[in-house]
Amino acid sequence: MILSKLLTRLMLLSSVLLAGATHAGDAADHSHAPLLVRSRPVIERIPLSVIDPVDVTVTQFGDTLVADRAGKILFRVDSSGTASVLAKDLDGVCRVTDSPRLGTHVLLSQEQSGRVLRITDSGFQSEIAHLPFAPAGLGVDSNGNLLTANAATGEIFTINPERERTRLAKMSEPVRDLVVDQVGNVVVLLKSGKLVAVYSADNTKPVGFVPGNATRLTMHPKDFVLALANDADQRPMLVRPTSDREHVSRFAGTPRGTSAFAFDKLGNLTLANPDLRAITRVTSHFRVPCPHCGKLVSMELSADAPPAEPKLQRSF
Repeated sequence: MILSKLLTRLMLLSSVLLAGATHAGDAADHSHAPLLVRSRPVIERIPLSVIDPVDVTVTQFGDTLVADRAGKILFRVDSSGTASVLAKDLDGVCRVTDSPRLGTHVLLSQEQSGRVLRITDSGFQSEIAHLPFAPAGLGVDSNGNLLTANAATGEIFTINPERERTRLAKMSEPVRDLVVDQVGNVVVLLKSGKLVAVYSADNTKPVGFVPGNATRLTMHPKDFVLALANDADQRPMLVRPTSDREHVSRFAGTPRGTSAFAFDKLGNLTLANPDLRAITRVTSHFRVPCPHCGKLVSMELSADAPPAEPKLQRSF
């Protein structure tokens, strides 16, 4: 509701800004430069009753998928805000990922073993793989290959659409999480905070460092990796990798208790927080129609944006 009202106001504002940037007679040759509006992001709690949300992801269609470990449930909140239960009885659910080709997959972990399940839009579940080890992370590439890791041994495995599991690479230390970038490379978070990219079978390269207490990785839609870690005061934050262990590149702060995070295709953030029993959306990126031609134009809310220029006054 809050977001809907704000979006209506922003569309009116964008029309004024875009129209103001175009002089009379210039509508045929006008700019679609991104708009920067001085405002704080919109923070709203998604109306969803959760107990222990351990993971969240946003699909290409704008649906939000939430894995609740205590409830053993996978929720879906569509782009209009309607919530539904997509799957139940997911004992040990710890990760959820979405494939444009093959749909939703969840990772279940039980002490020294795990399972990967595929879940259809109707809620039908099928086992894709049994993992004879404690898994860490779940990702999927554009070809429908699933990626996961043996947390203890550091081995990275791929599971192809035919459900065949193959070892891709072996890390030098235990694995905490992994994520797949837009071209299919795997970025692995090691226990020490070191990040390693896996380009192909046994072809790996260190790509940076995040704090040693980092627990999760996610790709930003602009195709850079972010990690969830704690600062010196034990406050959660999102960080970008750095070239050495001594420096931290802070991207954003998050509330205490944040366990997972995800981005939509515009770069808006969704947070899962078991302490608050909440799923929170932080919206600062929009696409609004140009008043002259209807083309969608990027608009961003930022507290650091310069103030709007005062209106020109004329006397006649």
